[in-house]
Amino acid sequence: MIVLAVLSTLLALGIGSYLRWRATSTALQGAQEFSQAVLNTRTGAKRANACWQLSLVAYTATNTQYQIKEYGTATCPTGATPAPLRTRVYTMPAGTQLVRVSSTGTVSTTTSTINFTPPYGTSDASPDSYQSRWTADTTIKRDIRVTGVFGKVIIK
Repeated sequence: MIVLAVLSTLLALGIGSYLRWRATSTALQGAQEFSQAVLNTRTGAKRANACWQLSLVAYTATNTQYQIKEYGTATCPTGATPAPLRTRVYTMPAGTQLVRVSSTGTVSTTTSTINFTPPYGTSDASPDSYQSRWTADTTIKRDIRVTGVFGKVIIK
């Protein structure tokens, strides 16, 4: 009986720490997956000798997906035409959101697309900031910054 009481006390004390660790780890995993998508988009543009775009599916505070669009020309479209050859949609890990943030750190609903063009896979976008955050507690987050013409990603 005493052993059961000790175990239940330890479990009660440790469950909060475990849940926070799990949320932090999942937010980091989402940031790393998005970072890898930036690298894959740049590499794809170089290999295909064509424009590839990376963007969020929705610019809302509850977005959970991002997409990579592949075009057949070296010039990136500014509108809906021409249509991409292929669009791949990726979902963040369960329990996380991916949002674009402004310079003040608040959620930005302004659309932003990162274009990578051949021959070197350079980006024409100015620095963009994103957050991978836990859905149940949005204070648990990882900041993602895409900088430079080669799409360098900084996660903090």
